[in-house]
Amino acid sequence: MVRFFASDILPFIAGAIAPEWFLRLSKPVVIYPFYHTVSDEYLPHIHPLYKPKTAKAFGKDIEFLSRYFDAVTIDAEKLTKHAFHLSFDDGLRGVYETVCPLLFRKGIPATVFINSDFVDNRRLFYRHKAALLIDKLTKQPVSKAVQKEISTGLGIHFSPKHSLQANIRQLPYLEKNRLDTLATLLEVDFQLYLKKNRPYLTTSELKEMQGKGFAIGAHSIDHPPYSELDETEQIRQTVESCNYVKENFREKRAYFSFPFSDEGISGSFFEAVAGKVDLSFGITGIHFQNRGKHAGRIDMEKNGRNAREIINKAFLKYKINSLHI
Repeated sequence: MVRFFASDILPFIAGAIAPEWFLRLSKPVVIYPFYHTVSDEYLPHIHPLYKPKTAKAFGKDIEFLSRYFDAVTIDAEKLTKHAFHLSFDDGLRGVYETVCPLLFRKGIPATVFINSDFVDNRRLFYRHKAALLIDKLTKQPVSKAVQKEISTGLGIHFSPKHSLQANIRQLPYLEKNRLDTLATLLEVDFQLYLKKNRPYLTTSELKEMQGKGFAIGAHSIDHPPYSELDETEQIRQTVESCNYVKENFREKRAYFSFPFSDEGISGSFFEAVAGKVDLSFGITGIHFQNRGKHAGRIDMEKNGRNAREIINKAFLKYKINSLHI
């Protein structure tokens, strides 16, 4: 019954109620909508995993947010009305090409969270590797013999009933080296893709974006699911990536967004990074903890919905949670 309410009733209510109703019921808060990139073109390293917003859809989101909320910087504190701060994960080049010019024209500040290993296109995110392999398999189906080799490379038993694409998509971070084996088998050159397509932001592009209202935050070294790491590695990934940002981009404060999810992060983790991370962010909608130093963000790419429904649903959940029922 609870699951039915969350999946079916909440979207209906959220889409039907005027945003002003939610805003009147809440004291001023900052909401943190986030994206990865914006693109009108098919991106082989992304689209097999999820569908980014188009430039037109993103523009409509910004119109909605600007109508009901003030645009503020990432560390805004004193609020007179509800506000929003945009952020973009993974340090993707589309943010520089499409997002930055639009936000600069409108005077809207934002934050881009980067993975230190990917800046300047030094390395390819393992999930983007998986997407390129899925893209190749989708466009060029392979023989049963090659399918068996791929299954061996994935460490699974071959079965015609199993989707190789699904198994590649679900490959754990700790087994990511298997993707390099499959790339050789499928003749996918990850280094060539990095060189030719430049999917990630460069140091110079990031510094230019800083001059146009973007803050730079950390998003771990190479984007692992923290649920697969022990706490020592979680701390290392966090602190080293924050240090990278401070050293290379001279940010005065350390901002960090958890890769994938902040679910299950322990209190001892937050204690260990206190003083090294000023503000951290998860993906739990409108949510605040750790004495206001950790906030949830709102995923704006899910299910292709519009900003009105997504934001209204986030506020509805926020109000329900505040009632402790």
